Amino acid sequence: MQKKNIFKKKINKSVLSITKRIESFFNFFREIFFKKKKKFSENFQHIDKRIFISIAAIVITTISYFLVPAFYDKSKIKLQFENQILDQYNLKVKFDKNLKYGLLPKPHFVSENATIEYDTNDIAQTKNLKIFITLNNFISLDKIKIKNLLFRKTEFRVKKSNFKFFIDLLNINKSDKDINFINSKFFYLDRNDDVVFLTNLKRLNYLYQDNLLKKLNSKLDIFNIPISLYVEHDIKNKKFFSEMKSFSLRLNLKNNSKYNERKLSGELDIDIINKNKRINYSLANNHLKFNTSDNKFDADISIKPFYLLSNLKFYQINLKDVFKVNSILVNVIKSEVLNNQNLNGRINVNANNFKGINFLDQIKFEVLLEEGNIYIQNFITSFKDSVNINIGDVQLIVDDNKLKFAGYITLEFVDVSEFFRHYQIDRIDRKNLKKISFGFLLNLDDKLVEIDNLKVDGNTNQNLERFLDNFNSEKKDIFNKIVRRNLVKDFFKNF
Repeated sequence: MQKKNIFKKKINKSVLSITKRIESFFNFFREIFFKKKKKFSENFQHIDKRIFISIAAIVITTISYFLVPAFYDKSKIKLQFENQILDQYNLKVKFDKNLKYGLLPKPHFVSENATIEYDTNDIAQTKNLKIFITLNNFISLDKIKIKNLLFRKTEFRVKKSNFKFFIDLLNINKSDKDINFINSKFFYLDRNDDVVFLTNLKRLNYLYQDNLLKKLNSKLDIFNIPISLYVEHDIKNKKFFSEMKSFSLRLNLKNNSKYNERKLSGELDIDIINKNKRINYSLANNHLKFNTSDNKFDADISIKPFYLLSNLKFYQINLKDVFKVNSILVNVIKSEVLNNQNLNGRINVNANNFKGINFLDQIKFEVLLEEGNIYIQNFITSFKDSVNINIGDVQLIVDDNKLKFAGYITLEFVDVSEFFRHYQIDRIDRKNLKKISFGFLLNLDDKLVEIDNLKVDGNTNQNLERFLDNFNSEKKDIFNKIVRRNLVKDFFKNF
């Protein structure tokens, strides 16, 4: 029992000794660590104050540097920017008001109501022009340089004489300079300054690069049809690429061309409604020649003086699509752009048939552009090998924004019996005749036709005149098949 007590005392003494040593170690560590931490904290606070003062000084200096342009002389900076824009972009801009300086998102000057001039005439008015400047040297006014230009809400008023403005802007030989037009409008004017059509320019961006590569990227609306346009001009290699897309029209045009001092040549790829057509063209000695890869279309155009000679070959012509009210062709004709005194030419057209009009053999006719007038001549076809149809001296007339055709038709009967059988003419009304001729005035918009000077084998009579008076007064839709068939039957009854 006594031995156990002695052993217990030894154990307690050893544990106490170890506990004191551990406690002593932690007391030593705490004293050393916290003293050093306190000294480090005091030193850090001293360094932190110096860093804060340095950063604050840098920020204030930087802001002051970027705010220097705000104190420039307004009249001098206006004059300097006008000269720089003219020198770098070949673009003459006049500021109507003083410039305002802005720092964000990039240092720039803002002008409200600026005017763009071209060939001594005002070509555009912009309501907001941002002039972005380089960051090189803000201390000296003379060393401020323009980086990019951003025009907002610009109204272009363009005529045929100054349309070259957009081409000249693309061919500037400066590098690293961009011009952007956003939310603009394009008014095309005639000789009397009347608006021919209006186009919304959502975006018109000119991009210039170091390797003499010029780019134009644009989105616009023409006749409320969204169109995107991309143009690339490689001045160094003398190449030109352009692409126009319209998802509404399901149209995609791509053009690749090369040029030198004597000749321009290239290829035009046309994709429309999943159909592809490739056109090869060349321009040399004031003559433009082009043809399709399938040889269904070719043309030779003399530039000076202007004269167009072209041949078109179609498998089928859809008259409903060609002459519907909102078609591109009808809009072009109604705009009277083709009624130009200097526009002359002849287009030869060949087609197998008209869609929707049965029993017509191969169709041939000529479209003449002559001193501001449009004619259709030598229209020749045949109906079931029984009637030869000749339509001549047809003039296209735009009257009160309505498209009309005025001309003369001759029907020469080769097999009159076949013709009677087709239209189921009663035997009592069948007559032996060789030729019918008459004049007509077709109103395409109202789908009405008026007939006059009706002759059978060169003669007329009172019955035919009464028939014409009744027909013209009733104003029937000649495009309706049933109306046409009944018209033929009524004619032979009266005859």
